[in-house]
Amino acid sequence: MQCLLCKSEPVEFLDLGKQPLANKYPKKEDFEKEDFFPLTVHFCPACKNVQLGTVISRERMFEDYYYLSSVNQALVRHFEQLAKKLSKAKFVVDIGSNDGILLKPLKELGVKALGVEPSVNVSKIANDKGLETINAFFDAPTVEKIVKERGMADVVVTSSVFTHLEDPHTFTENVKNLMTDDGVFIIEVEYIGNILRDVQFERFYLDRIFYYSLTSLAHFFESHGMCIEDVEHIEPHGGSIRVYVRTEEIAPSKNVVRLLEKEKTELTLATLEKFKQRVNESIAAFREKLQEYKDAGFKVAGYGAPARVATITNYGKIGPDLIAFIVDDSPLKQNRFSPGMHIPIVPKTHLDEQERKPEVLVVFAYEYLDDIKKKTSGGNYRYLIPIPPREV
Repeated sequence: MQCLLCKSEPVEFLDLGKQPLANKYPKKEDFEKEDFFPLTVHFCPACKNVQLGTVISRERMFEDYYYLSSVNQALVRHFEQLAKKLSKAKFVVDIGSNDGILLKPLKELGVKALGVEPSVNVSKIANDKGLETINAFFDAPTVEKIVKERGMADVVVTSSVFTHLEDPHTFTENVKNLMTDDGVFIIEVEYIGNILRDVQFERFYLDRIFYYSLTSLAHFFESHGMCIEDVEHIEPHGGSIRVYVRTEEIAPSKNVVRLLEKEKTELTLATLEKFKQRVNESIAAFREKLQEYKDAGFKVAGYGAPARVATITNYGKIGPDLIAFIVDDSPLKQNRFSPGMHIPIVPKTHLDEQERKPEVLVVFAYEYLDDIKKKTSGGNYRYLIPIPPREV
């Protein structure tokens, strides 16, 4: 296989076995129809890009989707802060706008904004709230329609979307055709440096093809006549980066220079080999901890059913015998099951039923631990972060 960014030869460094589609939450009648695909992860030494070995069509992934951004209050606050940064923009286009989590604060600030969202069900939720959203994939006809009807955008944003793209090259050319000459393209992506440092192997799943370093992004945008102006570390999704990209020739900030230098020594094949060892140690330790609880007679449930649940539970062979159910605040996931291992997903009211009340909550959405603790205060729970396993 080739690196999808620079066409060099990548090296496989992690095999997570056969995995289901992480954001497809089946009902019982769907169990026999579930597909499983190899989940291997590869590193390109030439441009420091990390990518999956299997690519599933984006249409299959995103036409029917079960992730709603706005059920997460920490994310709501994050996008409210981003909207304030964009308050002087003339026209913002948010690609992969989900249920309008950025469109809402922009509208409240009086900023002209438009969302583009491929998921039929999710875009309807946004439009029903009065947050104008085009239900489409971001392609050339969509760009032509926006430019013809609204004009060009001085800010184009895509948050936690760039990693999903099957063809980032065409996507980026479409962004350039949408954006004014002095415009800025802002992308937020999960950062491979955080994934490696914190053993976040569960962030590898079939939705996301790419796991970017700043080095790989710099190589990529340079090939499209663009340059990275600045980079910021941000909190969402276990640690991400926000990258500001322009078509104008501009000197990179000190933040950019420092992170590129850091990646020269910290993102190597040797680092990835150590990561693989830590992954296997962590999943074994998590399964052992769950077995300890079971042997001690403790009931265990989960809180939060993000996509990473699929990777953790399928790689660790962890099912309802070890985790009875998972609470999730999204109504789209409730009364369904986790992909592959089929752990029931239920509303928070499940915790109020005394006969089902667990002693331990596994916090799969661990970056929102504080919010989850507030939601479950008074329950006298023990909280367990899954990878690496530790009570908090």
